[in-house]
Amino acid sequence: MSLPCYYALGGINFKNGFVTSCPQQSDQLVILDNEYIPSKFINSENFKDHRKQLMSGSFPRGCDMCERVECANSGVSMRQEESVSLDYYNADGSIDFLGLRTAEIRFSHSCNMSCLHCSMVFSSGWMTKLKRYESDNEDRQHQLHQLTGAMHRKSPDDDLTMSISTERAIEIVQDLNNNFPNLERVDFAGGEVLYQKQFFPTLEKLSEHPNAANMLILFHSNFNADFDPVKLSNLLQKFGKSIIMISVDAGPRIYPYFRQGDWSKLNDNIKAFRAVNDKTEVNCVCTTGTYQVMEIQDTFAGLLTLDVDWINSSIVFTPDYLNPALMLRHFEKETLNDFEETKKYILNCDVKRTKKISALEALDNIKKYITNHKTQEAHWDAFKVYIRKSDSIWKQDFNNHIQNYKFVNGEIVRNV
Repeated sequence: MSLPCYYALGGINFKNGFVTSCPQQSDQLVILDNEYIPSKFINSENFKDHRKQLMSGSFPRGCDMCERVECANSGVSMRQEESVSLDYYNADGSIDFLGLRTAEIRFSHSCNMSCLHCSMVFSSGWMTKLKRYESDNEDRQHQLHQLTGAMHRKSPDDDLTMSISTERAIEIVQDLNNNFPNLERVDFAGGEVLYQKQFFPTLEKLSEHPNAANMLILFHSNFNADFDPVKLSNLLQKFGKSIIMISVDAGPRIYPYFRQGDWSKLNDNIKAFRAVNDKTEVNCVCTTGTYQVMEIQDTFAGLLTLDVDWINSSIVFTPDYLNPALMLRHFEKETLNDFEETKKYILNCDVKRTKKISALEALDNIKKYITNHKTQEAHWDAFKVYIRKSDSIWKQDFNNHIQNYKFVNGEIVRNV
């Protein structure tokens, strides 16, 4: 049975120093130092082999996230979210240029936050936090990949960085404009794009694409940076549709702890953009790990107060010690009760119907995942070490922000 994938057959994704097919795919199909122009790498041998493996029915290296979800039947994998066309696929694994439908571009890891589920690869804030930190045997013993620097790295020798200059970004987009007329979606991610000088000029160049009037522009942002809402709105108006995916990942109580952000600024920035733009869809996402499950009601209560169109959820699949399913190992009854209470809260909340429906769907997706995913006690032990270590490095205190649980003498206890 073949495994046709929208992204493998029609996508490119610029990551930290390499290009692959989708946001979750991790194999380094093309190294940017060797080639960065899409028309020159889209049918490279690695890309062709990647497609052929899926079409022959096996998950290629780097597709483990979709494979795990599908094998465990614990939700819908990213591969399954989009319909697939085989019109431009060739038997040798190549695709016609008309087949490229989606691209995701990351300029750099420059970011104004250092979220607890992130890493040095995707956040300059993380680099600052770990500048004077030396990982030790305890980190290695518990495989705290964020602290050892191994997270999002292919091997110990992997030192690729996310670095696309404005000039190179313009070249990439010019190639997309010239050679890929059916491009229908372009995502921008980071780092934090509103914190990066490359974003606006690249968006301006992309507006010259022959399919711009039908194109979806989607960018991921913490929306906690300084930016000009009028300029952003004017640029987005040049495309058929635009969506802003705001990574919130917390309620107001744990937002400054988990993301090191300012909840009031987030609220104000959304309002400022809404005041000048009623066309762009503004959504928020809760990337859900152990911390979010601990405070699931506060998280969703906070999301419901924001002036957004839709509430989404995603899962922290890695590192294993932040996987949300871990909370069921020692607090299954409490966790499931918290989910039921959160569901009741959402149902009784006075918000527009679409927001309520999306919140319920997001909550249900999280619950389905955590009740179907198996975890290991070693990862629970690692999580406790990570709390202690990250609190020390970040100079903050778990107990000042997490209400439902307390961290006492290296153990997590339910706060009653």
